[in-house]
Amino acid sequence: MSDYVLKRINEDMYEKIAAFRKEMLKAGSSFDGCVQLQDYEDIEKWDLNNKLFENFETCPPGYSLGFVYAYMKDDELVGMVNIRPLAETHVYLKEYGGHIGYAVRPSYRNKGVAKQMLRDTLKICKEEFGLDRVMITCLEDNIASQKVIISNGGVFEKEVYYPPENKNLKRYWIRL
Repeated sequence: MSDYVLKRINEDMYEKIAAFRKEMLKAGSSFDGCVQLQDYEDIEKWDLNNKLFENFETCPPGYSLGFVYAYMKDDELVGMVNIRPLAETHVYLKEYGGHIGYAVRPSYRNKGVAKQMLRDTLKICKEEFGLDRVMITCLEDNIASQKVIISNGGVFEKEVYYPPENKNLKRYWIRL
């Protein structure tokens, strides 16, 4: 899977992001790691909003720093990742969201993409953000995500009740 690469979002990707969004909406997929992409038809506005979260001076009050990456295969966007390096200091993220959120395009699921995408994301967490461990969560009924997390060294910590979904989340920690 060496032809897959994580890249920071740029304006050359806007059409690809729009196609990714369309496919995700059509499939009724969860937009974890996509930073509310489902709410934005205007991809440029979505990207400009995301950039606010990359800097302490522009990050909205009550929010945490976050960095969005596209997972590319050749010239196609196959997944998205949101890295939140200060998750342990944020009320919501330290309980529910964790350091990493991710989503794989429906047409690329069940092909090992999520496993490799998370592996590549963990490298960035260590090398670019200096993290020595990350927390990742998933809904208790998301078996595929549980397998991805565990295959990347995830150690189950506990379940927590997640009111917005009226379900439990499973929390995992991965040492980097």
